[in-house]
Amino acid sequence: MTRTHPDWPAVEAFYPWLLVPLTLWPLHLEGLGWHLVEQIEKNRRLTAPLRLLLDLLGPPPDDTAVAVTMQHEHLVQPGDYGSLIHAQHKFQILERELARDPRFLDDWRRLKEAFDVARFQDRKKIIRRRMLPERNYRTDWRFNWAGRHARFQAVFDVFCWRWNLYGMRGDEPLLMQLTVNLTPYGTMIFIPAYWSFDPKRDLKWRGITALHRARGVRKQGPKLSLNQIGLREDAERAAEFWSRATRAGLRGKQRTLTVMQQMGWDPRTDSSKLRRLLKLAPIPQLVTSP
Repeated sequence: MTRTHPDWPAVEAFYPWLLVPLTLWPLHLEGLGWHLVEQIEKNRRLTAPLRLLLDLLGPPPDDTAVAVTMQHEHLVQPGDYGSLIHAQHKFQILERELARDPRFLDDWRRLKEAFDVARFQDRKKIIRRRMLPERNYRTDWRFNWAGRHARFQAVFDVFCWRWNLYGMRGDEPLLMQLTVNLTPYGTMIFIPAYWSFDPKRDLKWRGITALHRARGVRKQGPKLSLNQIGLREDAERAAEFWSRATRAGLRGKQRTLTVMQQMGWDPRTDSSKLRRLLKLAPIPQLVTSP
């Protein structure tokens, strides 16, 4: 029954996404997969919104993107960003200094006196501050002082902000690092607030570029972009002149010569240039052979 279900091909096309690193998932695809299986097993047709979701999701990243992402994840999982960063010594020096800073030690002592911090540690004895979304837009932004956990989290978040931490491991401060990470939407470079940033010396731009381009990013640049913009503008002008000439009853060579003259081109210009330009016109019906 499963393979004969009319929507089974859509499920098969989706399956390779489950083999893609989570870093590149735009939503919780494991949950989506189980939902699809449930619909198929109950012999239900996929709803229009669900088919739209799958269509928008499209094919997964290619093998190159997957391989590069997995290699990067393997390196950064234990916190090693050395493959993309030159200046790890800055982090290491500041981390050692912070662990001995009497002001930091006093703040941590006061926090431990106010709360039983062991209650908030995970199995590795780590406590993490709340994650920050883009531009600090949060769904949990409302101040909450109700309950022991909420009070601790509020105090701990400000403690981490004060000392540039992402958390504590036991009594060891986990200092924020200069990091480079892939996200489903792009490549994120995080520069901690304390970091004296030198873009030329601190980052290995060749490695970062290779990581970013692994998803098939095409070459771009100011010159290339301006050329494309200019070409599109010329195409729009040519299409408008072509439309006017057509409405005026011009046809064939006379129409072509008229449009080329209005474009300001040399009369000896090959008419194929106009044909190529009209193919870029935003109005399809104007793409007519000169």
